[in-house]
Formats: sequence, C-alpha cells, structure tokens
Amino acid sequence: MITIKAPTTKEQFKAYYALRYKVLREPGGHPKGTEKDDYEPISDHFMAVNEQDEIVGVAKLHEKAPGIGHFSHLVVAPEYQHQGIGRMLLKSVEERAREKGYKTLGTMSRVTTTAYFEKFGFHIAALPTIHLGTIHLVRMEKNLTTG
Repeated sequence: MITIKAPTTKEQFKAYYALRYKVLREPGGHPKGTEKDDYEPISDHFMAVNEQDEIVGVAKLHEKAPGIGHFSHLVVAPEYQHQGIGRMLLKSVEERAREKGYKTLGTMSRVTTTAYFEKFGFHIAALPTIHLGTIHLVRMEKNLTTG
C-alpha cells in the first residue's frame, strides 16, 4: 500500500531529493543540485512511500502569486510508474492547494507529458520554453474554482 505524507527528517529529505535527481536530472547529464530550486524552503513537500517506508514518488507545491499555486518535481520511481502513484500525488497536491485557497494550480510540464496532465483537467497556458538548456517545458494550469 502506498501512503502520501510529508518528509520531516533529514534522511527523508535526502532520499526525497535523491529520487528527484535520479529521475529528472541525471538522465540528462545535469549536475547534482539542479533537482532543487529557490522555492524549497517555502514549499509543501509530498512523498509517496511504500510498505517498507521507501520513497517511491515525490512532488512539491508553493504559492507562485496570491491565489495561484504552482507544483513541480512530480516524480515516480521508474519501477513504480503506471501504478497510480502520480495520480495520488497530484490529488494530494490539488487538495492542499484548495485548502490554501488557491484559485489556480499550475505547473511546467515537459512537452512529452502534457497529455498526462490534461487527463486531470489541466490545459496548456503558454508556449514551450527551454529549461536547463535541453528540456522543453510548457506552462499548464487548472482552475480550482470549478469542479
């Protein structure tokens, strides 16, 4: 059984960031440290853990502007993908965004994953941009005041 909770210990945060690096940055040859951004201290962090308390998925949420939430670094370990863990994380992020009173929830999606987010009510809100020199990202948003 997978549980969603917040990392609280130094060890949990270390494993949390290690998973983000392994899945998002290492394959592109990006250096360690690129898995973090300036919003870490003001973000809500989510982790999916299995029965052995191993972190198998992560995501984070912060307030981008008044009433606008932004989530990023949604990652599921390759061996746990296609099991609904991403959906669980996204649901938890959206619930927290609603609790915080955000009217809009946005993300920067890789161009190759926009269809995934569209399944959950997100739409493309901006033209693609290049991140870290090689990753094509597109802004996606979801209105939280409806449905």
